[in-house]
Amino acid sequence: MFIITEADTENKPGSMKKRKRNIPYGKESDVSTAPGKSFYRISEDGPSPVYQLLKQMEELAGRHKKMEQEAKARKRVLSLTAHDLMSPINAISGYLDLMKFSLDTEADVDQIRRYRDKIKNGINDITNIVQQLREMSKHEDLHDFMPLDVDLNWVVRDACDVMEGAALAKEHELECLLTPQPVYVSADLPRLKRILFNLISNSIKYTPRGGGITVRVTSDDANAMVSVQDNGLGIPKDSFQDIFKAETKLHYSGTENESSSGLGLYISAHFAKQMKGRITLESELRKGSSFTLHLPLSDSSSSQNGHSKPDESSSSVS
Repeated sequence: MFIITEADTENKPGSMKKRKRNIPYGKESDVSTAPGKSFYRISEDGPSPVYQLLKQMEELAGRHKKMEQEAKARKRVLSLTAHDLMSPINAISGYLDLMKFSLDTEADVDQIRRYRDKIKNGINDITNIVQQLREMSKHEDLHDFMPLDVDLNWVVRDACDVMEGAALAKEHELECLLTPQPVYVSADLPRLKRILFNLISNSIKYTPRGGGITVRVTSDDANAMVSVQDNGLGIPKDSFQDIFKAETKLHYSGTENESSSGLGLYISAHFAKQMKGRITLESELRKGSSFTLHLPLSDSSSSQNGHSKPDESSSSVS
């Protein structure tokens, strides 16, 4: 729809009466009711040059705005992806340090092979993140995701395995408590793993050397929960809401001056919302924090009776 402003030249001198009329693009009709009454016409002979110019300017403005939105979305995706790549990269770096330490002391071949497998898993996660970025670029759909029913225990165990090296590098005890029965959620697997990477990575980063981190899976009638609890620095209560905002960067560094982009919790909260979930926080300064991811149970889990509690026999990493 295009707005044409007419000037009534038949009024008394010194006065000008303006009125607006909506004219659909491409419709040829005379918008004036008398000769000399409007600045220009859309007549049976076609649009006037002024009309054509204004129409082209509006179309160009629309295309420019769309290009700006697409560029902003791509820039955001690149920033988020760069952040997410750091979790598996840091884990791989931790395993390489452990391999060096093992070779410098008593070389345990089986242990080195285990570290090698962990590094391979980290490389696979990096490959998946990069592949996801390529697919988004290829299809030009920056918000598409593919939910599927997955056992939360399996995803949590895999995330703990990947982050084990980073935990060991700071001499943390990383404990993973799973449920005896499967807990199924409908989730986009790469996004779910990136949430867990971010939460576990933060606990490792903001917990002093030799600390304890517990990753626990539970469920109730409607939801599955994964909590990541540590005995680290803790977070002030007045910052609880700010840490989930993209425009707010809290200037906290890790206990050993590890850098932070300030995007991890914003990314995690955004992905959780995409999967109809949320992240809650409990924390106390100098005593630690507990972040909990809540996700709706899928139909596969809803058909099971009873609630799932952590399996206390689950292994820990120390």
